[in-house]
Amino acid sequence: ISVHQKHLALATMAGWIYILDFNGNELRRFGAHTAIVNDVCFDRAGDFIASCSDDGTVVINGLYSAECESFTYQRPVKALALHSNFSRKATRQFASGGLAAQLLLNEKGWFLNKDKVVHSGEGPIYSIAWSESLIAWSNDVGVKIFDNSSGQRITFIDRPKGSARADVMRCSLCWQTSTLLLIGWADYVKIAQVKERAARDGVPGVKYVEIVAFFHTDFFISGMAPLNELLVILAYVVDEKGAAGTTPAQRPELRILTRSKDEVSSDALSMHGFEA
Repeated sequence: ISVHQKHLALATMAGWIYILDFNGNELRRFGAHTAIVNDVCFDRAGDFIASCSDDGTVVINGLYSAECESFTYQRPVKALALHSNFSRKATRQFASGGLAAQLLLNEKGWFLNKDKVVHSGEGPIYSIAWSESLIAWSNDVGVKIFDNSSGQRITFIDRPKGSARADVMRCSLCWQTSTLLLIGWADYVKIAQVKERAARDGVPGVKYVEIVAFFHTDFFISGMAPLNELLVILAYVVDEKGAAGTTPAQRPELRILTRSKDEVSSDALSMHGFEA
């Protein structure tokens, strides 16, 4: 699922993308893939929807035009992100990654689109988030941040010790601002602030990251988003009597926390099929 201020997108295991308004009315649908859709995202303007799938394709559709581009890769693609100004830039950049264990940056050239390998060799990539010039992604080792404007790899944020692998518990990445990254992985939350050291003696300024919050939760994080200075988290609660999968499933919960872990609100969601 991906949410924009204009509409939202739902992706299915059958490869379909549905665009809905906030009353649940279907606006458009795309038969984009032949296998499960792993990720879906809008550009900032809400003019394009991009999706990727286990069939090894990335598909970008125009919502107000007939534009449709498809890119084929050799392995399942698990995550992607459009440049925030995708619809406004001639280069039409997007980042993707998956079981090929490469973060690829694709952009339109004079005649053809071309892929550049930004990073490789540390396991499959399961989540990507892009804000202005900063691209964050997660693999089996942890989270990395890359500055696309300077070509600088800014930092590595290790996976919390003892946390599940990315293929078991997908890391949730969300840019609250152009420099503040929210990271939710299994039952840990980290908040990373990208800063820049001032230029000195002819040496250009260098960006770096400071972890401004880090805490452990009593639930697994299925998704996370900012609400002003608060965190909204989709929580999967496991009964203390047994491990996940060995006890009856509980209803997913929507929890609102402060950055110091104080709970503001907690609501169990009423929905069908959560037991599965």
